[in-house]
Amino acid sequence: MPDNSESVVVDLTTYIKQDDESETFTFRELGTLVNVGDKTYLRFKETQKGEKVASVTIKISDAHVQLTRQDKMGHHSRLIFADKEQHDTIYQTPYGPVKLAVNTKDLLYNYQESPQAGDLDIKYELMSGNMMIGEYKMELHFSA
Repeated sequence: MPDNSESVVVDLTTYIKQDDESETFTFRELGTLVNVGDKTYLRFKETQKGEKVASVTIKISDAHVQLTRQDKMGHHSRLIFADKEQHDTIYQTPYGPVKLAVNTKDLLYNYQESPQAGDLDIKYELMSGNMMIGEYKMELHFSA
């Protein structure tokens, strides 16, 4: 990849609803933003309790958004989000692979070039077979 990366601040809030329980996770991380052709790559390390625990890459294109996350405990996921579409994926755990379906309910992306900044909002469901694992909402903002 060409080295035209720019440092950005990434603010990410994830809302999770599973059964009757809800959780909210909020992160502020330093990351890099790279534009290659018609694709935008946002990379950052997720930190929990002062320790970097996962590498995250978000690839944004006209067709879809792909989120790849790999943590130190052996979990690896690659989720594809396309507005009002469902995509199958494999969630790799230390105990083996789990087949999931990602059902994107809503996807909104706004980007400005100067100064570089953007917002990415995604509402989705994760399914395993015919069982809903949970409902999720991701709100991400980045700025140079």
